[in-house]
This record gives sequence, C-alpha cells and structure tokens, in this order.
Amino acid sequence: MKCSTCCRAASRLDVAAGTGRHSLLLGRAGFRVVAIDYAEPALRALQSIASAEKLSIWPLVADHSTFPLPYGRFDAILNLNFLDRALVPRLIDALRPGGALLFDTFLIDQAATGHPRNPDFMLQHYELRELLREMDLVRYREGLVAYPDGQSAWRAAALAIRKGASSRGA
Repeated sequence: MKCSTCCRAASRLDVAAGTGRHSLLLGRAGFRVVAIDYAEPALRALQSIASAEKLSIWPLVADHSTFPLPYGRFDAILNLNFLDRALVPRLIDALRPGGALLFDTFLIDQAATGHPRNPDFMLQHYELRELLREMDLVRYREGLVAYPDGQSAWRAAALAIRKGASSRGA
C-alpha cells in the first residue's frame, strides 16, 4: 500500500509503534491507525495480528527523522516511550486543528534508577511543556510513576490539542 493511501484513510498515528501494543488497542476500538517504526520484524508481527483480526492498521517501516508526515492529517497521535525532539514540531503539524497529541516518555531522573541512561532519550523537567507550547495543554504530569507490578519510572506526560491553523506561530 502506498503511504499516501494509508495516511489519507488513517485518523490515528502511533509513533515508534514497535510490535503495536498501542496500535492494537486503537484498532480494536475501531480506529484506523498508521503504525510507524523502523523495525521491520516488529511491524511484520503487528501486520500479522492486524490481518488476522481484520483491524484497520497500516504498519509502515520508516525512519522518523526523514519520513514526510502529511500536514493536518491525523485526529490523534501517540508518542509513547520515544523521544526525538526534532520530530515534535512535525507531529504537531501532522495533526488536524483540534487533533490530540498524547506524549509520554522518560524524565532525566530515570537515569539514576534504570533504563534509559542516555540523556538524549530523556526529558529535562518541564521540557515537554515547552516543546508543546504552541498547543492547548489539557493534562500535564511529571514525576515518579508506580506500576501495578511494583516497578516505577520517572516520566513526563501530556495530552495536548492542536490549535486552529491560524494561531500557529502567532
């Protein structure tokens, strides 16, 4: 399938989708999803599950840093457990006005307690808020998150809405 075809039909984008844990949740809820990742074996596994379950998920092998995201195409974008600061403005542009960006990744504090340890893959405090400054912030959280299995991680998360096209850069 051509990228232009799958992006035109899709309403959700899953960035760094991997094997598609989040894409499958969205697909099973009835959403159309483009799942982008550079890991072809992971996306093949996702395609197999999506096909078997007849889900509207389009796995797309691509390099996030060079892949041309279509302007104003998606109703929602998920960026979870992944950080490429240069990609954030392109993600915002790929949202339609009123579209939602859910962003959740590691804070710098995580380096002292576990994976990741490279500061390039962790946000500074309030950095996510600054990266999303052109959006309407609905929810924002930073801090230690405890998981049901007893694990914990230092994370920053935001749910933000893209403003109308005329308000960008104003």
